[in-house]
Amino acid sequence: MRLLASAVIIFGVIQLPQARAEDDTKNDALTRSIMHSLFDPISKVLPLSLDDKAFKSAEHKTEITELLKQLRDHAAVLEVHGKRKDRGFKYIAKSFKNDAKNIYRWYTHGDYDEAQFTLRNITDNCITCHSSLPESHRFPPAESFFKAVHVNALSPLARASYYVMSRQFDQALTSYEAYFKQSDVAPANLVAQGAFIDYLKICINVKQDLARPRHLIDSISRRPHVSGTTSAQLKRWSGTLVELEKPGTVRKTGLAEARKVLNDGRSQMEYLRDRDGIIHYLVASAILNRYVHDHPDHGQDVAEAYYLLGITESLLGHSFWLSRSEFYLESAIRLAPNAPFAAKAFDLLEQSYTASFSGSGGTHIPDDINNLLAELQRIMKTPPSNVE
Repeated sequence: MRLLASAVIIFGVIQLPQARAEDDTKNDALTRSIMHSLFDPISKVLPLSLDDKAFKSAEHKTEITELLKQLRDHAAVLEVHGKRKDRGFKYIAKSFKNDAKNIYRWYTHGDYDEAQFTLRNITDNCITCHSSLPESHRFPPAESFFKAVHVNALSPLARASYYVMSRQFDQALTSYEAYFKQSDVAPANLVAQGAFIDYLKICINVKQDLARPRHLIDSISRRPHVSGTTSAQLKRWSGTLVELEKPGTVRKTGLAEARKVLNDGRSQMEYLRDRDGIIHYLVASAILNRYVHDHPDHGQDVAEAYYLLGITESLLGHSFWLSRSEFYLESAIRLAPNAPFAAKAFDLLEQSYTASFSGSGGTHIPDDINNLLAELQRIMKTPPSNVE
């Protein structure tokens, strides 16, 4: 389903605050140029990766090698450019660069399965980026690309991912809704899916539209044979959307507003992953994403915004490929290691890593993660005047 997420990087024009209009216009143009330089290799190699025989054949070896080399090189340029952006952009650009580098290395060494698997999942970087900020530019459909991957033959959810990748948000929402309206999808299963969160992110973060998901949720709750528990959950979500829609909360940008929305959501949650808080968390996340984008890496307020994003993502995140919650919490500590929330951020981060590396065989946290946690603890103990 995430096959095409990489295209986010292709079309991913970042929203730019008007206060820095002149510099950001130049920066935006450069961003677009870099994104488009990635489109040619992506649009040609992804369709080949969907055909096991073609991807591993000698016939296409030279062509694929060259395309992956271009992807690797342009991804490196993207990472350098990302250093001028906010920490979230830097993180995704670095992740994309590392994935592209590994894909090229694996493919040229004959490790086709690893290269193919990573090429397909690199798309999570793209969907993550595209679903974070409001829509500012409309892009023409990449018709030749969609034709090459036979997008019309895909399931509605897979099709939606391709549309998000290419910033065709209206088509993405239509595809999501086509799936959610299918009578053979049990409402209880539907609202528990990560795809439903992805749909809500496009509505709330990108479109800043709370009415559209409310209408869908209301229609689902009216279906016959909806359990009482699921119906009650849907009605609570619908009520929250109405509550937040009236004052235009989703379009606000202040840290105080985000903090209030998040706290209101927490007050409705009886346990850590109680889904009653999802709508509040999504709206708070939308406000916070815009805030850190408009205030890149400056001050304790930005650090707190990352801390709050770490909290929201701990409930909303579901990608096995890209964990933003851990990145946000680490960023909060690095930006303000002596702030009151730094210790809480560290506790959440440590818990997240412990859960990630625990199983039936016990807990086995990798050395690099242990070293990271030790480094963050040292930073937190360093007097403020000595922190970089």
